[in-house]
Amino acid sequence: MNLENRINKLTTEGYEFKLEQYFRDGIEIFKKEYGFFIGFSLLTGLMVGVAILIPFIGTFAQIIISSIANLGFYYVARKLKKGEKPVFEDFFKPFNDFGNIVGVALVVAVLTLLGVLCLIIPGIYLGIAWGFAVPIVFFFKGTELWTAMEASRKIITKKWWWFFLFGLCLGLFNILGALFCLVGLIVTLPITHLIMYAAFDDIMKPDEVESEETIEDIKPLDDTIE
Repeated sequence: MNLENRINKLTTEGYEFKLEQYFRDGIEIFKKEYGFFIGFSLLTGLMVGVAILIPFIGTFAQIIISSIANLGFYYVARKLKKGEKPVFEDFFKPFNDFGNIVGVALVVAVLTLLGVLCLIIPGIYLGIAWGFAVPIVFFFKGTELWTAMEASRKIITKKWWWFFLFGLCLGLFNILGALFCLVGLIVTLPITHLIMYAAFDDIMKPDEVESEETIEDIKPLDDTIE
């Protein structure tokens, strides 16, 4: 089953949204390398703080850094899922796809903002519906910008209210972290990224698609004796 078939299956047959499981999985991933995740979260916060101060382009720089940093959590989480030992440099692997990620992240951010300015409800809908667009471009190599955005919109729309609830739960989770003199955010923010990864991984199953595409690329041996 390739990416196109995966999308068709999810949009036609639907899927189960496992809210509690995603929280459990995200916390379990965090426990495996909590030092790395907290360290990268602090570094990301510093980078975003500096980016905001840049005149004129600060907002766009913040969007770019946040999007790539989010994928850094995804990349390391995926290695842990495979039983591999990550190194801190792995968090920066998504920078290798800087151009593709930036394009999707900026288009999604700008169109979502326009949706909010025109009418709040469309902006909220699109902000949630395009939640998978950036990771789809990163994990499913060769996927074009609009294809990723449409795939994300169609898939998430099938369970849009679940994703809306998902976002509210993550927001509440971080509010609870902030109540502890903001210190709790050092833990809740990286866990939030890992919970989102758990949802993406369970629904999109990028490893299965990748393995199936690899098998398809293997040509059968010619057993004809010359």
